[in-house]
Amino acid sequence: LQPLLSRRFHAHPLAYTVPLAAAIRSVVRLPVFACNRINDPHLAEKILADGHADMIGMVRAQICDPELVNKTREGRTEDIRYCIACNQGCIGRVGIANKRVGCVQNPAVGEEKDFGIGTLRPAEVKKRVMVVGGGPAGLEAARVACLRGHRVILFEKQAEVGGQNLIARRGAGRQEIEGVVRWLLAQVEKLKLEMRLGIEVTPEIVFQENPDAVVIATGSVPRENPFPGNYSFPQVCHAEHILKGEVEPGERVILIDTDGHHKATSTAELLAEMGKKVHILTPSLFIGGKLGPLQDLFLMRQRLLKKGVTFTPDIAVLEIQGTTIKGLNVYSNALIDFEGYDTVVLVTGNRVEDGLYFALKGKVKELYRIGDCVAPRKIDMAILEGHRVGRLL
Repeated sequence: LQPLLSRRFHAHPLAYTVPLAAAIRSVVRLPVFACNRINDPHLAEKILADGHADMIGMVRAQICDPELVNKTREGRTEDIRYCIACNQGCIGRVGIANKRVGCVQNPAVGEEKDFGIGTLRPAEVKKRVMVVGGGPAGLEAARVACLRGHRVILFEKQAEVGGQNLIARRGAGRQEIEGVVRWLLAQVEKLKLEMRLGIEVTPEIVFQENPDAVVIATGSVPRENPFPGNYSFPQVCHAEHILKGEVEPGERVILIDTDGHHKATSTAELLAEMGKKVHILTPSLFIGGKLGPLQDLFLMRQRLLKKGVTFTPDIAVLEIQGTTIKGLNVYSNALIDFEGYDTVVLVTGNRVEDGLYFALKGKVKELYRIGDCVAPRKIDMAILEGHRVGRLL
């Protein structure tokens, strides 16, 4: 069983309550269910075969992919969209945002009338569609458009598709998020969709291809200089540089977080695991403020504290001079200097990469933009917009 439990999303390994179920089953004469983070039918069968439980509960797994059981029965487990246990679209929406249930990977959840099984119709007019950008938004748009019968060509300037998902997976405990792109890539490959990698698309390339429709999914990049002051790379760098291994941080690191999500906390945890002394500054009341109590907030704080990470909330950064941070306490208005650091890491939001979209606007037959090149957000919005455009084409 242990090899199947090796994948984890933050503090939660797969099937982490199975030892408890097995212990209960050993002393009672009643059927025992095992549940929590069991997202794979192979894992479920292994738990049953080893006698750890009598039945398996799979809730979020079947929210993410309602066809999980049918695909398993038909021998198509490679087509299962596996839940990554992020809690953002399901319990995070219901328990925190007081909205109906959803899923970051599956835009049909909660929208079954419009997007559910059986609602995708073949296109009346088959088009030649050019999708620029192979992140989650572009992959989903290409997948849906191809299912509807369009001829789709996907362009990606990097050597592999995945976009920022490939960066996020490198954060501490974030490896399982790669499953989002793994499923999308497997699906477009089954559809034999043409992909051209390592090509940065220009307007001239689009005009040469002469497609019927163009979907721009070029994403976003970190804001270059989010604060006034006098500072330079690599002493001041972005979380992406750390996650991609492009910067070797010094021993003392200060991380400025205005995002409040996993990018900051997983980068801080990675730095701590590298043996660095890490200090997080944020203008919020506490770090990870956008995660919510059901999205790893408390366990994340616990892990960071155990690894020696320190936090200073309520600090707005006024400027950076070298590696010295000049901050303002947003409640007391006290001015505070944070100095003595070797490296400053920024998690301060992205800016859109929409140059190609505006260069093509009014010059091609049909033009759409989706995902972060509209506005930098999270995976759920990228996939939702890709799905919608795929149906619109």
